[in-house]
Amino acid sequence: MCLVAVPRLPVGACSLALHDWKLVFYLKIPVPMPVLPLAELSAANARSEQRPLARVLWVGEHGLLSAFATAIMPLFREVAAKVPWLPVPAGPSLLALARDSSNPGPAPLVIGSDRNFIKIAFFADMAGLGCYQLVVMQNSRLRAVHPDAQSPWAQEQNGQSWFSFIFYQLPLPGRILSFSVYPVNKVRHSVYEDHPYVETLLSNRLLQRRPDMVVDPYQFDFPELPE
Repeated sequence: MCLVAVPRLPVGACSLALHDWKLVFYLKIPVPMPVLPLAELSAANARSEQRPLARVLWVGEHGLLSAFATAIMPLFREVAAKVPWLPVPAGPSLLALARDSSNPGPAPLVIGSDRNFIKIAFFADMAGLGCYQLVVMQNSRLRAVHPDAQSPWAQEQNGQSWFSFIFYQLPLPGRILSFSVYPVNKVRHSVYEDHPYVETLLSNRLLQRRPDMVVDPYQFDFPELPE
């Protein structure tokens, strides 16, 4: 666990306003496994676009949070979210588990992670008056094995997911500017944006208006967090 403060890094957010975020609080916490498997879902969905998946065996130290995550998985739009996600206790290697799970027909995807961390960051907008952003990010090392009979596959990659919550003065209803999640279908997804309220803040010169430019959906809405 670590607590640091770092210098200001100017960044333009994908919104009507131009923000200059300064990181004022940062906390990094090791966790046994991801709380919400968005990065795992993104990796599984990428594989499902190439070969069909019978189910997903999610390996890790499971508890109530992972039970909740698997219960809400069908709410996501990705193809891989529509197959069963089965929590499997950590133990044997992913390759051994994949061999034991191989049967005729579509094979299961075995996926797990280690080096799991949650990063909590709080930013203040130096370009405006009273605008703040809370970011909660999950980082991990993902490993996945798909013992498909026609095209066996294994991959290791860095997993990352986050949500961003931007508000004015206080995180209360009526003062929330936006709520974004990453990844959803491989990109940042804006769950909620209050454009009329942002326009009011802009007209009162409490926020700076973003110059006209092409919005890049792959662009992060905040400076890179410390390692």
